[in-house]
Amino acid sequence: MESKLLNPWAKDRNGNFVSIEHAQKGQEYYCPKCQEPLSYCKKGDGPNARQDHFKHKPDCECKGYTPHESESAIHLFAKEAVYNILHDCIEKHQDFPIEWTCPDCQMDMKANLLKRANKVEMEKTLDAARPDVSLFDEQGNTIVAIEIVFSHDIESKTMKFYDNNNIVVVRIKVHTAEDCNNMVQKLRFPDSVNLCFNDKCPRGDKMQVYRRIIPVINGANQIVGLAVGLDNPFEEEMIKGVPFTEQDQRIAMAIAKEKWPGKRFIFVDSPEYPFQFIAPFVERNANSQPQLNYRPQRNHPDIDTLMHQRQVKAIRANYARKAAARKSGGKKTGGKRRR
Repeated sequence: MESKLLNPWAKDRNGNFVSIEHAQKGQEYYCPKCQEPLSYCKKGDGPNARQDHFKHKPDCECKGYTPHESESAIHLFAKEAVYNILHDCIEKHQDFPIEWTCPDCQMDMKANLLKRANKVEMEKTLDAARPDVSLFDEQGNTIVAIEIVFSHDIESKTMKFYDNNNIVVVRIKVHTAEDCNNMVQKLRFPDSVNLCFNDKCPRGDKMQVYRRIIPVINGANQIVGLAVGLDNPFEEEMIKGVPFTEQDQRIAMAIAKEKWPGKRFIFVDSPEYPFQFIAPFVERNANSQPQLNYRPQRNHPDIDTLMHQRQVKAIRANYARKAAARKSGGKKTGGKRRR
């Protein structure tokens, strides 16, 4: 009979994980992999018992987990626990408050993780990332990525993707299988969140609230222009109609040209309107009155689609530039030729 691997952890009769350090004689334990009973063996209980371990029965074919499988299993159990917690809260329309501290300004933050979320998925593939657990708003936008960190931290390129797409990252460290028993607490007090509400935070590039191009609609719910709103995934209402920056104008103009091809555009910044916006040029005569029923709104599928397409194009263009640089041996392309 082939010897079994020394399992470092098991489940008790209530389904909680128990590490070998906290196991007790006389208790019932089960293998998380095959669900069969395990016996608790202390060091010296037999000729091959050189350390404390859980052991399968001799007739069991399960070999337990290898060290690599054990790490993957704990990671999976933690993901499933987070998913089940949030899915249950969403189904019951319950809040899930979380607290964290900004590492740069040391200010304590509080938010409702599910304020705008109405859907949760596990291992949903995005354009350049695959979060352990993702939260989506009612328009299907990814607003929060929850990453379980066991031994490997989040890669820098993945974090860059999240930052570029205004996705809040909730990072939870898991050290042992027993941590999976306490995922509610670990989710309520995550190890880090890349969001800070302090406008005086010393790290200027940290995502605080993010700017978004939003539609301006008229009384007939037709899109007549584009404005800028400030948003974050933990607030139900966004700040709408804030002043444009130069970058806002560039992004809005690019989207406007996609939305209204062949049109001329004007930048409306007039006391007649309570907010700035970009709109297709329309001739007005002396008797024309400003359309005071114009209003910005948070989302519109047409604008959301154009924004997404623009982000995808930017990501693909960036990948193409990097591929071209690798192909040319790292030399920059498009520069002046040497004489």
